[in-house]
Amino acid sequence: MKKIKHSKFKNTGFLFELLTRQITLEILNGSEEKAKEIIKEFYGRGTQLSKELRLFNLIINEKYNSEAKAEKFIDVVLEAHTKLDYNKLQREKYNLIKSIKENFEINNFLSSPVTNYKILASIHKLFEGKKNDVLDIKDIFDSKLTLVEHISTNSESTLKAKEDKLVEEYRKQEKDLRLLTYKILVETFNKKYTTLDKSQKGLLREYINNVTNTSKFNEYFESQLIETITSLHSMYKGMKDKITKIKLRETINVLKKQKIGKKITDEQVSALMMSYELIKEIKNVNGKKS
Repeated sequence: MKKIKHSKFKNTGFLFELLTRQITLEILNGSEEKAKEIIKEFYGRGTQLSKELRLFNLIINEKYNSEAKAEKFIDVVLEAHTKLDYNKLQREKYNLIKSIKENFEINNFLSSPVTNYKILASIHKLFEGKKNDVLDIKDIFDSKLTLVEHISTNSESTLKAKEDKLVEEYRKQEKDLRLLTYKILVETFNKKYTTLDKSQKGLLREYINNVTNTSKFNEYFESQLIETITSLHSMYKGMKDKITKIKLRETINVLKKQKIGKKITDEQVSALMMSYELIKEIKNVNGKKS
């Protein structure tokens, strides 16, 4: 039986993920916002691509507390997909890829890792399988099983447990320092990037640009870590305010414990971002006093 081959070129959800990632890069680099214009043109209201993307997002975001409900929901979404105008959808995808190739180096564009790639690929396979007759049944079954597990395993109780664990970690820090960390973590690049200073933008730019080149980013991260610890030490020595000295000492201790492994984690990047923010706030306070 014919097996469905996943195609990055034909995967509406995957291409959208890469384009939104590219928007962040363009913002941080201060370059022309090409990706934003492509999204406006091809994923705008009324296009078949926007309708298919909505079905992708339904499967990605919906959660049910049982596998039976998850499976029924997937079947409903698959049925809705058959109502799309396939001919128009194919033309839109062709023109979308053409536009991407005209504006970006396609191999680099497609090589960027996407965290939910397996989910996006499984959705694409099910959509393709619904409109084809001769298919590998096992391949379809495996894809559906992946999605059922994705939808049903992250129940409300599981998410609540994760949130409670996160809150507990923040409780270990001093209240205002914890809130500062939380603020940095939850603010999206699109809405709040103008508040980031040069160091923060530089860190995020390197983190995104070198996501596939871990050795280069590791070197950059290590150099920034040393530079930041040195700056914090200097501030600590000249600081008279006791509470601020405690913040500085705790931050220095956190940074000193950072181990540069094969891959820098999101938590390590967040810790350095938090340190940049602390340095920025102290400088702002000192500037107002002088």
